Amino acid sequence: MVEKDYSLDELVSQFGDGYREAETELGQCNVLAIGKTGVGKSTLINAVFREKLAETGVGRPITQGIRQYTKSPCPIAVYDTPGLELSDEQIERMTLEVSELIDSRRLLDPKEHIHVIWYCINYESRRFEHKEENWLKLLELKDIPVILVVTQTTTQKRSEFIQTLEAMNLPVTQVVPVLAEAKEVHDDFPAVQPHGLDRLVEITFDLLPECAREAFIREQIASVNLKAKGAFKYLSGYVASSAVVGASPIPFSDAPLLMGVQTVMLGHITAIFGLPFDRGFIATLLTAIAGTTGATAIGRSIVGNLVKFLPGAGTLIGGAISASTAASLTLALGLAYIELLKVYMKAQWRGETLSKKELSRIFVYLYKDYLQSGRKTPSEEPILPPREIDIQD
Repeated sequence: MVEKDYSLDELVSQFGDGYREAETELGQCNVLAIGKTGVGKSTLINAVFREKLAETGVGRPITQGIRQYTKSPCPIAVYDTPGLELSDEQIERMTLEVSELIDSRRLLDPKEHIHVIWYCINYESRRFEHKEENWLKLLELKDIPVILVVTQTTTQKRSEFIQTLEAMNLPVTQVVPVLAEAKEVHDDFPAVQPHGLDRLVEITFDLLPECAREAFIREQIASVNLKAKGAFKYLSGYVASSAVVGASPIPFSDAPLLMGVQTVMLGHITAIFGLPFDRGFIATLLTAIAGTTGATAIGRSIVGNLVKFLPGAGTLIGGAISASTAASLTLALGLAYIELLKVYMKAQWRGETLSKKELSRIFVYLYKDYLQSGRKTPSEEPILPPREIDIQD
């Protein structure tokens, strides 16, 4: 009997299946942003999400004072209260509008609810008015987590103003100072660089319901470690599936099936990171692992190359892949791919481009390191190959 193997095109297609499946499971995340004119809500929103959601004129009116910012197919919607001022009349009207927005969306599917509120104040004003405190107390009644976001914070030290806000015991989950874009505070000193956004998105993520978390992970661009955390969550399922494949007693006949599971996993991880489906990118990585540029019968050769890095691989009887071996290979492969995407995205955010050759080299190096070290969780900072990374335009 001729045993089934996979061609490179078939594996890339399976990668696409995993990618598309993950996209259907993203859900939806809805953020309500509240704050006075000039606090920098639009700048904050555009700095956090990969789509420039708060571009001028894009917002759709929901009520007289609330606009919705979203872009298809982005699974994020931000509801904004533009131009909020604190006159008694406006507070009364806006309180009613916000209350009606929250209540009306609670009648819909949970993914349509308002999931978190960012209440924004400006650090430079050094003021938090009594009317704003009352606003927060009214919002508390709606049982939605509120984060007090202190925008345009030009110091990373815990300033007296931040300490004062924390000591007020306001009805908020956290007080988070941020600077969304670089800001010059004095002609004789370098601009203060953005900070605090990673903490904001990580705190937000912890407060979100399950139906909103994947969408938020995918679309936020402030914390690559949060993306890694989201991807790691799904590894255990694929590791378990690969162990079932590896339970076959037929020596090495399960290699192509194992590679099929692993390729779907890589597609799923890519979607969680919010990267586009790039056939050339995944084909380059698969052929790098296989050690061949051939386009046929590649599944077995890929698994064979993965196995050779396993400590004690020479003792595998007849090249048989046991359940524990399959699980170890899949875990190491998934962890290495998560670390590779962290490196890739950080380079992108710096405006750099890593060549496909260099990405392949880093991928194989990380895989060997995870497999041989036995580490089972992502590192805060990946252990890269010794020589300097080659950056190409």
